[in-house]
Amino acid sequence: MYDDIVLFVHIVRQQGLAPAAQKLGLPAATVTRRLQRLEASAACKLIHRSARQFVFTPDGEAFYLAYAGLVEQLEQTQ
Repeated sequence: MYDDIVLFVHIVRQQGLAPAAQKLGLPAATVTRRLQRLEASAACKLIHRSARQFVFTPDGEAFYLAYAGLVEQLEQTQ
């Protein structure tokens, strides 16, 4: 689940699944599948997604705010 949280933070920072996939060197289908797995684990939708729009859900915004700082600290430490 930790890797999926890190991925979610990168999706938000890149403002989309495709840009995050490209930056991380992952297939877009993998990013989509892992986001869906995280949403299932969290039992909520985190992002409203469409081809032209990227919008947080209220749960997604809270999730991002809770984890973004931790992910950034970890990445800086590594």
